[in-house]
Amino acid sequence: MQFEALISNANALEGNIGVLFANDEKTIASIIEILEQTNCHVTLYGVKDPTELIRSFNIDSAFLNRIHLRTFQEREDVFQKCADDLNQQVTHVLMKGDITSSEILSFVLKNKSFMDKQHFLNHVACFDIPSYHKMLILSDVALNVHPSIDERIQMIENIEIFAKKIGYASLNVGLLSSVEHPTSKIPSSIDAAEIAAHFKEDDYLKVDGPFAFDNAIDKESAIEKNIDSDIAGDIDALIVPHIDVGNALYKAFTYFANAQTANLILGSKFPIVLTSRADSVQNKVNSAILALHTLK
Repeated sequence: MQFEALISNANALEGNIGVLFANDEKTIASIIEILEQTNCHVTLYGVKDPTELIRSFNIDSAFLNRIHLRTFQEREDVFQKCADDLNQQVTHVLMKGDITSSEILSFVLKNKSFMDKQHFLNHVACFDIPSYHKMLILSDVALNVHPSIDERIQMIENIEIFAKKIGYASLNVGLLSSVEHPTSKIPSSIDAAEIAAHFKEDDYLKVDGPFAFDNAIDKESAIEKNIDSDIAGDIDALIVPHIDVGNALYKAFTYFANAQTANLILGSKFPIVLTSRADSVQNKVNSAILALHTLK
């Protein structure tokens, strides 16, 4: 799957995106871009009336009609109304505004009705890397610090559900380590072999590992090292053993490889757009569009 084709094919996308605390210019700019590129509605939940900030952008009145304000005096009431709307499917996507990641995650985890049957959340980052031949999914870079074998299995199962929703016919999943063969000195390599064995009979997923990074994403490197794998060099989703690895790769892709990205939290009954407040408007828009694709 190509990232650009997924993100640019957004005109017909519908749904209602609920944004918690859209108090800053970057969030409002992102919302306006989302409205221009899709057919969705946006509901803003907060304690400050953002009307003047919205009107400062001089947007078309047609877009104003698709913005709905839910303003309360107390933050607790903001969260309660947002929760009610998500549970009743009035709102279909949850998006982070001017609020910390820990606060929005606490809100999600506190509401047990939000969770799907697995009760496990993981973060996915989808990249358009100029030097790679297709979109690359990376998990987990922002939520699970040192996921166990069982948690990485759940992570892959969440990604499988996500991939089917956005149109993958099959998915190649690589398990990252620093070596190509299991060795007791490197626990991530042993874990990878066990996780790959768990999915051996899966018809939709091809899960393999351990892979060193070059063998996962470069076919020539895999051939030179005689890697016996059908998916080496052709990975759709890369699973890292620890958040330090994922975080470093995420920043290397964006800063050194000039990658575009879209980020979601998976595992709840609705997609969660959890971008950094420092992220660009484009990355926020990309993430919202990706979330809307999962509603189809």
